[in-house]
Amino acid sequence: MKKIRISFPDEKVEALAVLLEDKAPSTCGCLWKALETPVEGLCIHAMWTGREISFPFPGTAFPGDEGLSLPPENQITIPLPGDIVWNAYSPYQWQGNPNIVYDFGVFYGRDSRLLLPMGWKPSTLFARIVENLEPFAAVCARCQGEGRKKLRIERA
Repeated sequence: MKKIRISFPDEKVEALAVLLEDKAPSTCGCLWKALETPVEGLCIHAMWTGREISFPFPGTAFPGDEGLSLPPENQITIPLPGDIVWNAYSPYQWQGNPNIVYDFGVFYGRDSRLLLPMGWKPSTLFARIVENLEPFAAVCARCQGEGRKKLRIERA
């Protein structure tokens, strides 16, 4: 069973998530490979989807754009607390952005949905937080008022 560690390094808070390899094998394989080198950057609190932090996964992790060509797997529209989803958008598909956009979304609370400005967006549920959701969720919730926070994602 493969796990990833998602942490707020400045807050010294982390959570562990299990990859759902049986339900999203292509997505899990692609992201596991991409995490041969940990990724770090700023996450934001989502505006449309509810209790979610959104992390723009760096395109450099996918030299052949393999994160964009993943098939739909284990698609959901109503995530539960601890669910982690994957979305990728082709150039100009996300609000006119000319670049590919890779989105790693972590849902930390109830009453969320994958409803975006362009409509419902079924998303690949590929991992679920299994350890430390409560303290991790508290930092996620603070992102809404405090703004962006540094997030690190790595193999556990």
